[in-house]
Amino acid sequence: MNRWLSAAATVAVLLGGFLTLWAGTDGGAAWTAESARRLDIAERPRDLPEAGLRDVEGRSIDLAGLERPIAVVDFIYTRCPTACVDLGSTFRDLQGELLARGWEGRVELLSLTFDHAHDGSAELAGYLARFGAAPNLWNAARFERKDDLNTVLRDLGVIVIPEPNVGFVHNTAIYLLDRGRVVGIYDFDDRPGLLQAIEWRLKTG
Repeated sequence: MNRWLSAAATVAVLLGGFLTLWAGTDGGAAWTAESARRLDIAERPRDLPEAGLRDVEGRSIDLAGLERPIAVVDFIYTRCPTACVDLGSTFRDLQGELLARGWEGRVELLSLTFDHAHDGSAELAGYLARFGAAPNLWNAARFERKDDLNTVLRDLGVIVIPEPNVGFVHNTAIYLLDRGRVVGIYDFDDRPGLLQAIEWRLKTG
C-alpha cells in the first residue's frame, strides 16, 4: 500500500511540474522559440556577457573568460530531484569520454546553479561529489550577482520556473562554449553529437 501511495505522490509531483512548465512556456510555444534559438546560435555564435562566478573552492572566475578554450556548461540546482540528476549523469558520462580521449587539458565541464538563494560552495561541492566529478575537469559555480544570473538565463534562453513541490521546473539543454562564445546548444542525451562538435572544434581551433 505504501509503495502505491509513494508512486502516486511521485506522479502527482511530476504532473504538477509538467503543468507548471506548460503554463510557464505559453502552452509550449517557448520550445519552438528554443529550437529557433539553437539554429540561430549554430549559424551565428554569440558572445557571452561578462559575469562573475564563485566556484566550489571560493575562487572568482569569469564566465566569458574561462581557463580552457572549450567548455561545456549546464544549469542546475542542487536540491533538484529529477532533471538535474539526468544532467549530472550526462556530465559524469561525458567526463569519462573526455578523460579517455585525453581532452581534459583542453575542455572543461561547468555546472552553474540558478538557485541563488540556497546553493553555496558547500552545496555545489556536494553535488559534484555525488556524481564523482574529477577536480581538474568538472567544476561548479554560482553567480556572484543575481542580475548577471538573470541576464545569462535570458540571453541563453534557459527556462527556469519556480514550482513549490519540486523547487524549480527547468529545461535541460547543454551549452557548448568556444573561447567565450556560445557555439551550440544540445539536448542532455545527445552526447554523441556534443562529442562530435567538441572534436571538430579541437581539430579546427
